[in-house]
Amino acid sequence: MNPRLLLALLLPLFACGLQWLLWEHLQPYVWLLLLPAAFGSAWLDGLRGGLAGSLIGAALAWYFFVPPVYSFRLERFNDGLSIVLFVGLGGLFAWFQEQLRRARQRIEIRYDATFEQAAVGLALVAPDGHWLRVNRKLCAIVGYAPEELLGKTFQDITHPDDLNTDLEFVRRMLARELSTYSMEKRYRRKDGAEVWINLTVALVWSADGAPDYFISVVEDIQARKQVEGALRTSERSYRTLFDSMMNGFAHCRMLYEDGVASDFIYLAVNPAFTELTGLRDVTGRRVSEVIPGLRASNPEMIEIYGRVARGGGPERFEAFVEALGMWFSVAVHSPQPDHFVAVFDVITERKRAETELQRRNQELERFDAASVGRELQMIELKGEINELARQLGRTPPYDLGFVTAQEAQ
Repeated sequence: MNPRLLLALLLPLFACGLQWLLWEHLQPYVWLLLLPAAFGSAWLDGLRGGLAGSLIGAALAWYFFVPPVYSFRLERFNDGLSIVLFVGLGGLFAWFQEQLRRARQRIEIRYDATFEQAAVGLALVAPDGHWLRVNRKLCAIVGYAPEELLGKTFQDITHPDDLNTDLEFVRRMLARELSTYSMEKRYRRKDGAEVWINLTVALVWSADGAPDYFISVVEDIQARKQVEGALRTSERSYRTLFDSMMNGFAHCRMLYEDGVASDFIYLAVNPAFTELTGLRDVTGRRVSEVIPGLRASNPEMIEIYGRVARGGGPERFEAFVEALGMWFSVAVHSPQPDHFVAVFDVITERKRAETELQRRNQELERFDAASVGRELQMIELKGEINELARQLGRTPPYDLGFVTAQEAQ
């Protein structure tokens, strides 16, 4: 039999016995102890226990305390009415208790379902750190079975490097300096691996003002931490590459006037940018401030930057910036709308060498042309001398056979 039902059935018997012992002092109040007993039976076992307790109490009172005693006869209408009212009150209270019991059960079922099926780890923790209740998700995070975890404290599985910070938060909560706290820390799993979690804790206080238990919400952030670690590694690699590039690098945001590209702001530049151009402290400034007159002297450069920033494909070009006295070879592309990245090298020396080479080639061509002209004049003069010698009957002094061979070809 259900223990609560058994107690509900015994309670009116106990009340009847006590009332029998004290009847000399309690009479004529027949229901003085039996009515609370009926209510107690309802509290113990709801509708079933309350009705049973009320009926047993009514039968006992009718037999032992309602005249004529030791019988179930009724001599007065009021006595019968009091019995009916007693059973009715007991039944009504039992019905209310049953409704309350069912409501509590529904709440407990919902709470249990929410606790166990939550997508994050949930735990109730004693003030000394022992786990009082844990859900399946928390057990999956730390790799322990529920019964194993309940035999430990949160200190047992917290990474030593994070424990002091956690304990300090706990101390401040117990001292009422904090109502809640949140931190990222590491747990040591059963298999020895470390897992990063985000911990949020609140403290429940008992009615007498003593700390009762902590409510801990544990979110597994191991994947996020791994991504963050990979990003940090990538950022360090990028920064190393960025700082060690031999080419100048500039990330800029394009500015427009009436829809036309007119200016841009330097968002980031690498050390090579400063070394190659001699321009310093350009980040956050407009190019019109850094290189005045660039738009007027190099409108095609601003046009290319604007075209790429608006979604055009990557472009390459060479340009002479008069304000700096330098030639640049530039590759430009757009990482996002209205932004562009320019990677460049200074080619001033190359351009000077190309110009000098072109000048020398032109001089050589002029010299070659002059030399060929003189050589032709000499051949003509030798031919005339040879002709005069033949007219005089002499042997021509100059051999011009190679000229005759070339003409024949």
